[in-house]
Amino acid sequence: MRFVREMLRLHHAARLSQRQIARALPLSQGVVSKYLAAARDQGIAWPLAPDLDDAALQALLFPALPVPP
Repeated sequence: MRFVREMLRLHHAARLSQRQIARALPLSQGVVSKYLAAARDQGIAWPLAPDLDDAALQALLFPALPVPP
């Protein structure tokens, strides 16, 4: 999840485009778009809370789907 933190920083603080972020991090533009959209949908903004660890960030970005009975 470290790359997600860096992706959010580059997007919000450095104001880089998705294409620039994809080049800066070894990721595809689709992955960058997916994660930034998930962060936007969940209301996650920069700077992240200092107590937000990687597991909590993952849970916020992609909440577990309920298991059908």
